[in-house]
Amino acid sequence: MMDIMSSLGWLILSFLANPLLYLGFIIIAFISAGRVKRERESFHTRVYSKRADWTIPLLPALLMGGALSLITGLVGVVVTIEWLLLVAALYVLTALTCQLRWISPAFVLGLCLLFYGMEPWLGESSMLAGVYERITLIPLFALAGLASLFVIAEGILIRTNGARFSSPKLRRSKRGKWVGFHEAKRLWVVPVLFFIPDGLLPSFSYWPVLQIGDGGWQPVLLPLLFGFQQRIKATLPHIPIRQHGNRLFFFGLILGGLAAASYYSPYVAVVLGAAVIAGRELIWLLAKEKDEKQPDFFSAKEKGCVVLGILPGSPAEKMNLEIGEIIVRVNGKPVSNDGSFYEALQQNSAFCKLEVLNHDGELRFAQGAIYDGGHHQLGVLLVKDDIQLQDSII
Repeated sequence: MMDIMSSLGWLILSFLANPLLYLGFIIIAFISAGRVKRERESFHTRVYSKRADWTIPLLPALLMGGALSLITGLVGVVVTIEWLLLVAALYVLTALTCQLRWISPAFVLGLCLLFYGMEPWLGESSMLAGVYERITLIPLFALAGLASLFVIAEGILIRTNGARFSSPKLRRSKRGKWVGFHEAKRLWVVPVLFFIPDGLLPSFSYWPVLQIGDGGWQPVLLPLLFGFQQRIKATLPHIPIRQHGNRLFFFGLILGGLAAASYYSPYVAVVLGAAVIAGRELIWLLAKEKDEKQPDFFSAKEKGCVVLGILPGSPAEKMNLEIGEIIVRVNGKPVSNDGSFYEALQQNSAFCKLEVLNHDGELRFAQGAIYDGGHHQLGVLLVKDDIQLQDSII
């Protein structure tokens, strides 16, 4: 019983004492502060609270961590302390680039596999010889399998949680007009179970599968950081983000085939390491290029005002207005920009009636009180004209 409690204590301590956990906290804090700053620059207010960047990814990260830990626990993935230190160093290296999409276990393991591949040259160094001696105890095919598994997990996280509460912003187009776009920036801190040698857990006939040495095993929780960023201007944000997640998911399945082949040829694992990095970046670049070639979706219309964002808890949210819908009439008056929208809204300072084109192009009606909590704001974020209003929120 004491052995079990001791192992459990070390499991929790390994997670709480890991510097990657606090690196993740620092990155989320920077994401949150930067998002609020840019939202205030566009709308003179924040759209979502700073707390949202912490709470939105929390449950998906825990669920994904449970699923991944079930796999690594059943297989019995044993790693070394030196390998954990290498992973931490590579995470710090990717974080220093300030590219959120590179802060990913797939990217880190891709670099790790390339580091393995350079052993014939770097392994001759007296400084690195001991490091290679310890980290190469982990089979290449095992790391290749983990890399493909983490790409699949990343695809699932992006597809299911990446588009939630994307941040609306404004910018100047090439023609000098105001246009809107959405930006998704997210970091999931996913706890994943691994084992290290010299612990208290005994071996069994077929466990652990990926074994190092003959001693007991100590479980550790490694906080893996899954970063994601994508800017969308040409369509509703959830559409390309889900496509991005789907592409990563199927890319991970393809990598899984290469990982299986690496069991017979270690060189395939090194190729997989390069493929993970190049493939993930190619998927991101193709999505970015496709979005940039298309016209701006959140721009001024001849008839109606496109909804760029909705403030949480506002009358607009209670009226079930959605991002991307087009408001064509306010209180019976046609609108085409934020100025005409504001004027029509003043016809009745306590109640408004809206005619809205939904995403299918069908007209629907929405109405509700706007004198709620002592303010007259509807809570709709629109693309503004060059004529500045005193308050850019309507």
